[in-house]
Amino acid sequence: MKTLKIAYFNQLGRKDLDRVVDQFTQKYPDIKISLIGMEHDEVFDKLAEQDVDLAINDLRDEQVDFNSQILGQKAVMAILQKGSYPSGIQMINKDDLVDLTCFIVAKPEEEAAELHLFKDIYQIQSPFIASNSVEEAALLVASGSGYFLMNEATAGLISNDTLQQLFLLSNGQQMWQKIAAFYTNEDAKIKDFISLVQKVY
Repeated sequence: MKTLKIAYFNQLGRKDLDRVVDQFTQKYPDIKISLIGMEHDEVFDKLAEQDVDLAINDLRDEQVDFNSQILGQKAVMAILQKGSYPSGIQMINKDDLVDLTCFIVAKPEEEAAELHLFKDIYQIQSPFIASNSVEEAALLVASGSGYFLMNEATAGLISNDTLQQLFLLSNGQQMWQKIAAFYTNEDAKIKDFISLVQKVY
């Protein structure tokens, strides 16, 4: 049985990808899908080394050395201590958070890539502190220590009634995390998998 190896950025979550895998394996029962979650830069390293057939990652820098196809985008959300803002508020401008600490949810080897995203691309002006896990960041934020960022898909998996989730704006405009598929081989099965992902993203 042929195996299609797919690396994905673990902070994007895999719920949508699991749905696609089910659809794909129904269509191609002779192909096994292996989903491998990893850090942002490692996804590209594995693709460059041809250790995986396809990579799902966010699109931070427009220049990449692979074929790419936009899959969709997810809204960026700020996760804050509950009660920080009135319950009717659903959105917040990033400039309103400059005095709060922004926790970067990343292992030590992932910090540089995530800092690049927040500081250079999202242009977040807050002071940054690294946090090893979502659970750790949630505890810090629940105590009123700051906030952290997630996309709407992964934020929806947090069940914590001490936190408040607000859509993040930049100059009044919704901020988005662009998600793309990256590949080196123009394989028809890979393209079919990409088209299925586009439907759920």
